[in-house]
Amino acid sequence: MAIKSRYEPDEAREHILDAAEALFRRIGYAKTTIADIANALGMSSANIYRFFPGKNAINDGLCRRMLGELHTFAESFLAGPDPVSMRLEAMIVGVHLHNKSRFTHEATVHEMVAVAMQENWQAVEEHIGYMGQLFGQLIAQGIASGEFAPCDVEAYARTLGFACCGAFHPTMIAEAKPDATEDDVRRLARLLVRGLANNTASVAPSADVGGNA
Repeated sequence: MAIKSRYEPDEAREHILDAAEALFRRIGYAKTTIADIANALGMSSANIYRFFPGKNAINDGLCRRMLGELHTFAESFLAGPDPVSMRLEAMIVGVHLHNKSRFTHEATVHEMVAVAMQENWQAVEEHIGYMGQLFGQLIAQGIASGEFAPCDVEAYARTLGFACCGAFHPTMIAEAKPDATEDDVRRLARLLVRGLANNTASVAPSADVGGNA
């Protein structure tokens, strides 16, 4: 699909990112060249460079787009009728499953994500900070509702993010046993929620996985 001159620059960049992601998924990040991306769009490599200075910049754009999708998903747990403790557990498990499904099932996708994380550390740092903000908002909600004990929200949000690294990081997910991670992550989430709990209040229980907490 060629990029038409009538497209706005942002729209043109999205078409380039779409073509690049399709190629990264099909043949791998390392094997894909700017010329391959240009050919897929029916245009010259020079036109690609009008929008991106190189392949790294394209991968940075893909990294930020994928993280944006993850952020939108994670934000959905900030509101809802369920107690905060249940929403925090659901967010931790949900983000794990999202990353597992989106980033680890295919070798070429895993390669693309691994390179994106290595080469675009600023985007990754921004992502870590953003997830910390979401954790902080949930902790603050839990304190306000009486579910969580009063604490240093910012510090405990960082601790939650640190504790969830293994559950969220695509490389660590890919190296784990594929049939065991969800139960392990759910137990981790419950452990973290219990650590935040206000012991003088009742925290909404959730059913154990396979009879084990």
